[in-house]
Amino acid sequence: MDQSSIETFLTVAEEGSFRKAAGRLGYTQAGVSYIIHTLEEDMGLTLFIRERTGVRLSPEGQELLPYIRQLDSDNRVLEDTIHELQGLERGSLRVQVFDSISIHWLPGILQQFKKEYPCIHVELISEEDSAKAEAMVSMHEVDCGFFLTDVHSELDVFTLLEENLLAIVSPDHELADREYFPVSRLGEFPYISMKYDHHTGIRGIFEKHHTKPNTAYCMDNDYAAMAMVSKGLGYCIFPELLLQDIPYEIRCLRFDKPQKRTIRIGTRSMETASKACVKFIECTRKWVKENTAPVLT
Repeated sequence: MDQSSIETFLTVAEEGSFRKAAGRLGYTQAGVSYIIHTLEEDMGLTLFIRERTGVRLSPEGQELLPYIRQLDSDNRVLEDTIHELQGLERGSLRVQVFDSISIHWLPGILQQFKKEYPCIHVELISEEDSAKAEAMVSMHEVDCGFFLTDVHSELDVFTLLEENLLAIVSPDHELADREYFPVSRLGEFPYISMKYDHHTGIRGIFEKHHTKPNTAYCMDNDYAAMAMVSKGLGYCIFPELLLQDIPYEIRCLRFDKPQKRTIRIGTRSMETASKACVKFIECTRKWVKENTAPVLT
């Protein structure tokens, strides 16, 4: 398989559509269909099942998927190594990120990285679920990723920051003028939950203290939830990183029993990772060390 065929196969598998894959790759839909058809003829296998709503991997395609991902990863490492031996700083990089990292860290990290390695192309893949992010790194879908929970795979992982989880309340909330939010009262007030709470360590606060949240609303947008908090519709729990430069009038309270989470970055192996991946991780660790500070003192 040449790199074009590998990339087309993986993009169609991710998008579930020849049309969407064509748009992402800059091909025509007929061109994508031709590449996949040629692959299937060369292999003597049906790789995708065509349906009215799109396509999905056949059992044979599903079985080949991890091997083709590995082939794609190996090809990119080979290409980066060749450029390195030629004295060039070129290559490509796929990085998994989540929202608070994208908003508050990535602009600075990428600015610094591009200064040092302007010819390395960085593609960002958004995934809030740390377990899925970990699997993406393990299965070669991305070169490296950011994690919010303990890593269970055999990855090379580096701690970037331990941050506080804070309760946010409206200015007229009865606890607004308190120094701390008591964990004993977690279930007492209306709570605005986020759909991804159980992926980010926030749901674990309730579980650890054997408390059921008094959920008033469930949201999937951080800033929409903050706006609702500002109107007194409930309280939320957010990490410090996400509470920088917010446009709403709210109060941020530490818990009387500190609640924290750890942000990490990792890759399958620093020994086998591409030079671009290694340099990105090094750049990220340096930038975070030099540019992060707690929101509350």
